[in-house]
Amino acid sequence: MLATLAASALARPALGAAGLSEADAQRVRYADLTPSLARLWPGEREFDEYLRSVDADAARRVVEGDREHLIYYALQSRTFTHRPPIEPALSSQRFVDALPPDQRDRFLADESYVPRAGWPVAERARVADLMTALGRASTDARLAYVRRLSAGESRVRSPDALYPDYARVARFLYRKEFVAAQDASEVSHLYERRGFSSDTAIEAGYGVYAGLGTLRALEPGRRIQRVLIVGPGLDVAPRTALVDVVAPQSYQPFAVADALIALSLASESELRIHAIDINPRVVEQLRDVARQPVTLHFFSAVADTADAPFSDGYRAYVRALGRAIGDAVSAPAPIAADRRYQHSVAVRPAITRAIAASRSNVIVERAAGEVYDLAIATNVLAYFDNLQLALALSNIAAMLRPGGYLLHNESRGGLAELAASADLPIVQMRTEVIGGPARQLLYDSVWLHKRAAGAIKN
Repeated sequence: MLATLAASALARPALGAAGLSEADAQRVRYADLTPSLARLWPGEREFDEYLRSVDADAARRVVEGDREHLIYYALQSRTFTHRPPIEPALSSQRFVDALPPDQRDRFLADESYVPRAGWPVAERARVADLMTALGRASTDARLAYVRRLSAGESRVRSPDALYPDYARVARFLYRKEFVAAQDASEVSHLYERRGFSSDTAIEAGYGVYAGLGTLRALEPGRRIQRVLIVGPGLDVAPRTALVDVVAPQSYQPFAVADALIALSLASESELRIHAIDINPRVVEQLRDVARQPVTLHFFSAVADTADAPFSDGYRAYVRALGRAIGDAVSAPAPIAADRRYQHSVAVRPAITRAIAASRSNVIVERAAGEVYDLAIATNVLAYFDNLQLALALSNIAAMLRPGGYLLHNESRGGLAELAASADLPIVQMRTEVIGGPARQLLYDSVWLHKRAAGAIKN
């Protein structure tokens, strides 16, 4: 995941040709497990019970992730209200610090506790305005997406019904930003319990591009034809840097295609990209994209300023982003006026036809009979505890052909050993600086694994 780095530490349904339907996803069986994984359960019955618990937990986390985006949108968007935006982390700080000491302690320790204090006044007012806006007809595409997040749930029509969701989001943000900020392992544990976020940004593509550059250096003659993207994401309403002058966008499938073609690792005519996501709305969005002309509007999540400049490498990446898969076009004035706007690209139809999507949970499922040359999972593995991670890596390995690569950005301790046990030894790791002030640079780590050439597919 993207992180900050102190300067002193810097020295260290029908689819296109590319994809599968949900019916083609195969549930992992106890017999599929490697011996080191299988010994963690007494037998097949216990393993199947565990998978059912993962399914139930995943369903909860998808709902909570959607609600988190709804809260972030309600606090930040400028399209449905004239009230000033509220930064969610600062809101959480004010909310928690205002609680009586006994409620504060219980709130931070007990995941189920909802304080009696109720909504902060300013936050409730913005949520009430959003509820009003959702009840009116609108042509705003992002507002329409937010409306789908609450479709069919009458309880969401009341601002007070969303207060428990606000409290849950505030607890997570307060713990992350003001309690565990200096403890990487504690932050990691918070993500393992958090709702599944669909956040995405072009910054994540820079690490992928760098990792693919490493792959090309290792194997200059390598060609990539089939790519699996786990969790492509959708920029619905991130915690910071919300851009709501365009419809929600999924950047990663296009950024991956762009990087592969720009680096001469793939040809446009042969490339096929299959994106899987646990959130059905992300899958639906990508399927809709494949049916129509696509223009991508690129926004950076961070601004390039004199005090916090982009790194030279990231600046060059952003300038070239999308040029290998489309043609530059002018954006409408409201889009171009945003200070984080970079440029727009009309994607060639051959690229959109090469991208397909299906719903799948990589912890409990793998593609049946499919093999890929490359798998990419950025800002995804952090949501899994170690047991879930081991299963996900095992399933990814089973979907890679021998000699295929996995690229990700998860840096937790023990991952190398888990990956090696899944026949995915590490080939290379690097850190790429995106930018920011010298005292606290924003960076992303890039890990490249190669499936053992002689590995036997489970």
